[in-house]
Amino acid sequence: MKFMLKDYFNPNKMRIFTALILTGILSVASSLTLIKDATGATAKFSLETTNEVLKDNIKPNLLPRPVANAVLQDLGRRQGISTRQVQIIDYNQQTWRNGCLELPQADELCTQALVPGWRLVVSNDKQNWIYHTNSNGRSLRLASTNTSSDKLPASVKNAVLQAASKRLQQPISQLTIIEAQQQTWRDGCLELPNADEFCTQALVSGWRVVVGQGEQTLVYHTNQTGSAIRLNQKASSSSLTPVQIPVSQLPPPLARYVVFRQISSGGFAGRTYETVLLKDGQLIRVRIGDANDSERSVRRVSVQQVQQFQRFLELSKFSKFRNLSYPAPSGAADYITYTLTSQQGTVQYNDISLNNLPKSLQTIIKAWNQLAASAK
Repeated sequence: MKFMLKDYFNPNKMRIFTALILTGILSVASSLTLIKDATGATAKFSLETTNEVLKDNIKPNLLPRPVANAVLQDLGRRQGISTRQVQIIDYNQQTWRNGCLELPQADELCTQALVPGWRLVVSNDKQNWIYHTNSNGRSLRLASTNTSSDKLPASVKNAVLQAASKRLQQPISQLTIIEAQQQTWRDGCLELPNADEFCTQALVSGWRVVVGQGEQTLVYHTNQTGSAIRLNQKASSSSLTPVQIPVSQLPPPLARYVVFRQISSGGFAGRTYETVLLKDGQLIRVRIGDANDSERSVRRVSVQQVQQFQRFLELSKFSKFRNLSYPAPSGAADYITYTLTSQQGTVQYNDISLNNLPKSLQTIIKAWNQLAASAK
């Protein structure tokens, strides 16, 4: 795709030709603090002490007390134990991809909207439990019991690593078992039936194992020994292999007063839009080829938001995606192609491959869309 774009400023008309399309599937209900999800030192909370900030807790985003209380009370009811016997040993802010907090029940229909929330790990020093919640704790789900990978049978570990090595085309030495959870599957297909496959309706003891390599994760279901193993493709996150954008197809470099630009094209309408974010906070949108400028709009964000976004791009290493394109699957049609450009380079992706992009790139895209959505 070759872009034929005019200069931003015409000396006679002093007009700015730019455009934006805001990705509806990425809009979120709450504003984004343009800082990475909280990670770092382990923080422990009990029900009695959630109103206190622990001195050793250095996470930039503190877990809200209502979220901590809701999780501890729910686990207490489930396990029939006192909340004094359990504590929150780790937590991270998350944005779940659906209304089921990425933990749908069988045959459950989940709203396809992003939900800001939290992932918490609760422990009684013998066993861990993982929870997904929304931002205030009123909606929560128990993911599963998390067992340390050192309890994973060697036969299961070897089977999973060999399968992951073959799929990712990476040596086993480059793979890491991130998580291992004991499970009781509801059928002989380990709850992952193939098309038209008949599954024996018998409970099967086994494991759910997550293998990681870089920003890619594979989730496997196994039986107790590893002799039966299946890949959970929906739960896995396998990054696409990028290709270099030909120089002839790169958009023009940004002017010095432009911080960021998005160009979108394709979709059912087949239109092309562009937006630029200027240093002074102007966010300018117009449809390319619109002779009457009828779809042109100018909004603003604060200079402070612009500066935060610039720092975020640096921290997220946007430059490592310089001139890379993440192509759509073969045979795909009616998708929208997005071309993002900063002063550090350009990256291209499409809406149907969004969930398979590297996590850090997904975070950058989310930050950009939330910044644009906050403009007035």
